[in-house]
Amino acid sequence: MELWSLFLSAFIVGFSGALMPGPLLAVDIAETPRKGMITGPIIVLGHAIAELAVVILLSLGLAALAENRIISDAIGIVGGSMLILMAINMFRGLKSVGIETEKEERAAKSSWRLVLDGILTSLSNPYWFIWWATTGSAFLVQSLRHGTVGPPVFYIGHILSDLVWYSLVSFLIWKGRKLIVGTGYRILIAVCALFLLYLGGLFIHDGITGSI
Repeated sequence: MELWSLFLSAFIVGFSGALMPGPLLAVDIAETPRKGMITGPIIVLGHAIAELAVVILLSLGLAALAENRIISDAIGIVGGSMLILMAINMFRGLKSVGIETEKEERAAKSSWRLVLDGILTSLSNPYWFIWWATTGSAFLVQSLRHGTVGPPVFYIGHILSDLVWYSLVSFLIWKGRKLIVGTGYRILIAVCALFLLYLGGLFIHDGITGSI
């Protein structure tokens, strides 16, 4: 996988995950009416801090494992399988997926409190750990093929996807537009799910053939 392909894949996979309602999105929606458009970027900062720690720790541990062909291939197969499961769940949830917002009169949290919320929300989500133990590790094994520059490229692409989506959500809410899922949103999710199916199949293929 070339560096540009690694960056793009990390962005699309990250964006696909961000699109689906979860704890971090719930915090973004709840706090934006009080904090404003900067809510999304602030929360993502906390999320980015948590993910940076994981990327560093995993990269240090996977650097040696990546040299073992059997282990790296197995990580690719497991990570690819998780991507396919993620895509299937996205397809299954297309009919019911929705985001609604309600403004509440409550004091705004400080920026540092929102950063902390971004960190704690990430760390308290069990699916976040599962993702990094499987798909995230598979991406990092791929990125380590490019040496020390690989993990930062993957990390930037991954975090940028969160920044783009959560910032957009905050912008729409702050401008007074109720965010309701429509056909366009479902199409976007479906397209991302198709990409996950492709990428998951590619990871599994590379793991089986030893091409990782």
